[in-house]
Amino acid sequence: MKKRRKKRRVAFRFYVFLFVVLCGFLYACYLVVGGMFEKTAVITAGNMGNQYHANAVIVRNETLTSAEGLTSITYYADEGEVVYKGNKIAEIYSTGYSQTDMNKLLNIRTQIKNYHKTLAASTYTDLQLDRMDANVLQIASDIRSIARGKSTGNLLNLTRQMDTAMSSRQSYLRSKYSTDQTLTGLYQNESTLLKKIASWTVTYIADTDCIVSFYTDGYENAFSVETADDITAAQVRSVLNGEDPESTAAERGRTPVFRTVQNGQWYLMLLTNDKNWNPVEGQSYKVQLEGFDDTVFDATVTSFSRSGSELLVRMSVPSKVRTVLNTRTAQATVGELYVSGLQVPLNALRTQNNQLGVVLSDNGGIFVPVQVVMQDNKNAVILPLSVGSLAEGQKVLLF
Repeated sequence: MKKRRKKRRVAFRFYVFLFVVLCGFLYACYLVVGGMFEKTAVITAGNMGNQYHANAVIVRNETLTSAEGLTSITYYADEGEVVYKGNKIAEIYSTGYSQTDMNKLLNIRTQIKNYHKTLAASTYTDLQLDRMDANVLQIASDIRSIARGKSTGNLLNLTRQMDTAMSSRQSYLRSKYSTDQTLTGLYQNESTLLKKIASWTVTYIADTDCIVSFYTDGYENAFSVETADDITAAQVRSVLNGEDPESTAAERGRTPVFRTVQNGQWYLMLLTNDKNWNPVEGQSYKVQLEGFDDTVFDATVTSFSRSGSELLVRMSVPSKVRTVLNTRTAQATVGELYVSGLQVPLNALRTQNNQLGVVLSDNGGIFVPVQVVMQDNKNAVILPLSVGSLAEGQKVLLF
């Protein structure tokens, strides 16, 4: 009996010892394996500030051209094209327009061309005319080559050269056959029709370098950059609600033809009910418009007004207007950058001895006290209490 009890005590002690050894082994494994899979984050440089949301109306430096009683329009510029001072933009035909007169003009010009060929075939070789013809053909060949992608060059300059060459050739032929009565009669008929057509044709020429657009919404005259700071919240709300702009009786009788837009500074009218937004004149913001996710605009407050819970903020934007050439309204997110510093996730922050800080994943897990300057729902911008104790690129533990 005594031997059995002694054996039982030895076995019990052995199992206790084995259990202690096993627990020690498992704890060591936990420390090793757990250390291998510690969650960490990299300290980055970051900016953080408040964001506001508003409904935006865009105001451009644009001029609307309209006409009364027009029946037809011929455009010489493309939508969104940059035209230069002196370039032809469009030509309109008023109520006096007659397609019959246009057909007569084309017919007479065909007769003039054919008669020139007849005269040239019945006369001796004209070296000067031959040189002019060769010049016209060479320019035409160069234009064709560029158009087909076989060569490079300035197509606009070649077009101008062609106009000059053809005008010189026509002047020479008119002078050479000035005594021919048939040709003189054709020229007189052409001149009469041109004068008649000119009476019902208006040609629009660019008076400055600008962008041309044929899309209009009626607000071009209502809003201008010169009066941007006088625009009211009621006017902005009217645009946002899709209401038709007010117009005079004279404007209602005219048809929009095109608008010219200066490719420079433009304005944003931002309407919001955010009571926490307190803008200051001259303050700079980052603005992102809905539909322009890859573009962030720099904008500066020029003025603002508050009426009850409604705030209207007027901002100037120095970037080129082409991006918003055909946009009038959009949802806007406005960012106010307050601080720059080191940024970490919120779950990297830890309190130790009543002090907030972060724990470095290397250097033995050193606890570094920090001050949180600003935070949102994901990250925090921090400053170490000891200058130089933290740097961008270091890793911290996440908890």
